[in-house]
Amino acid sequence: KQEQEVTIEALLTDPYYLGARNIWPSIRHEIEEIWHRRCNFSVAFRHKGKVVKQDSIYALSFEHARRRAMEKWPRQGAECDRIDVYRQHEIHTVVIECPKGTGKDFEMALIIWLLVREFLIQDRLAFFSAYNLDTDTTISINCVNRSEVQAKAVTFKELLPKFNTPFFNDYFPPQVDVKEVMNARIMPSELRFPRNIVLFPGTGSASSGLGYTLGSAVIDEANFLEKTEGSKQSIQGDAYDAAQEIYDDALQRHFSRFGTIRNGLMSVAGLIVCISSSRTTSDFTQKMERRAEKDPGIYYSSKNFWERKPLPLCGK
Repeated sequence: KQEQEVTIEALLTDPYYLGARNIWPSIRHEIEEIWHRRCNFSVAFRHKGKVVKQDSIYALSFEHARRRAMEKWPRQGAECDRIDVYRQHEIHTVVIECPKGTGKDFEMALIIWLLVREFLIQDRLAFFSAYNLDTDTTISINCVNRSEVQAKAVTFKELLPKFNTPFFNDYFPPQVDVKEVMNARIMPSELRFPRNIVLFPGTGSASSGLGYTLGSAVIDEANFLEKTEGSKQSIQGDAYDAAQEIYDDALQRHFSRFGTIRNGLMSVAGLIVCISSSRTTSDFTQKMERRAEKDPGIYYSSKNFWERKPLPLCGK
């Protein structure tokens, strides 16, 4: 319960979590913005239709926001006949487009670290009941890359060392020997954590055959995945864009497993994250920018080299 109260600012600055890492200010601020969009809730206590108390609560779920509000305002909670909980932003997708050499993989690793921790620390009975999931359900966070080999390399070479923090070592150490994996020529097929949380490297749909529930997915270098014109692989029938196909499949699976209607809007627990360096104006991330203009559930970010990387520039 105490771990659920830790804010995103503390997670990124406290050495017990990620604070020992050299996180550039631009990356820290972007992750903080994403998490506040996900975790800022409005709670209204009503009595006979009239709002008697309203507050903004930082929480990991609707149930968590309600509980925190009741603990903070016990008298109003006891007197009211209705409590309304709204998430200020219902985002399901994060798209980050950035130049090479500006910490793309590092930011991706931090986001996955935060999502894994979030799934681990929540009370399973309360958390899963909203999605009609059994408490022993295995949750996967899929790490998709241009090939299974690259996906495994990123998962075990880039991500795994990030979990070597006091928090994970104290509570949820990965169920592998870190030194052994880092030196291994053949890497495992997945990275398991306690409480049935799995990091699955490979393709977007491969884990579905294992019976895993898709909690989140990260599509790395989305603009560099396979593209062909007039391919039979395409669901659309004309051109095949692997990033688009993987994203659409992941989003559909995520909505069906970890989505529910709240206040008339689809609300999901995790995130689908698409991250890539830039290529052309017709890239997948560019298409997602246009899609974000119509879908408020998509958070899109694109910054220049000098906006992301700390450089001794004059600012002009």
